[in-house]
Amino acid sequence: MSPRSATTSATGRRRLATLPVVVAVLAGTALAGCDSARHRPDNAAPTHAPATATSTGTAALSAALLTTAELPAGYVKTVLRDDPPTRSDRPGCLTALNSLESSRGSHPGAVEARVTFAMSQSGPFLQQVLRRLPGSGAQQELKQATSVLSGCPEFAIGWSDGTTGTERVVPHGSAGIGNASWHATVTATTGTFTVEETLVLVVVGRTLLVISDAGSPTAPERSRTLALARTAASRIV
Repeated sequence: MSPRSATTSATGRRRLATLPVVVAVLAGTALAGCDSARHRPDNAAPTHAPATATSTGTAALSAALLTTAELPAGYVKTVLRDDPPTRSDRPGCLTALNSLESSRGSHPGAVEARVTFAMSQSGPFLQQVLRRLPGSGAQQELKQATSVLSGCPEFAIGWSDGTTGTERVVPHGSAGIGNASWHATVTATTGTFTVEETLVLVVVGRTLLVISDAGSPTAPERSRTLALARTAASRIV
């Protein structure tokens, strides 16, 4: 097995949990980047903020992002290259997950901010996305996403380089947070490697909050993830 294929087989390669990037590419820089993050304000504007967003809207969302002070000890801010699957036998399921966790909002007038934290080079990882939409856009995105994902018990996923795997979504219903919420366990398997995450969606006013809490082979305790989601929701103004 080539070094590249060995790395690939040892990863779930899904969105937040892009472990091959952390292990193979960022091994020499990830922790250094995390260390430098310790010396930057946690509420600094994230690098992924849409260029078209107004500075005021982006700043307000950035200020509402979680900080390391609100996470369990050991988490630091980091930046991971996103590598979502690109094909599936259930494209609607794949698109729904990618649009929540990987793709920037395309709705006219949307403003977005995001941040990623890591406990170590190999995880666990916590990603937070805040997307503010005009009108009832946040409610509509939540409704559409949950409608699709509730019908995605298992589907095939693949990448442009030929890597394949499977993904499963187990819905848990409302999380009892914000104006409306929903959460699920999402599990991706590639070869013998499994990445599991708790995905939490919350609407607070006009803002959609997405929390992805991932680990391998299992996600952190769901109760902890929901507690962090409540904290994140309380910061949205």
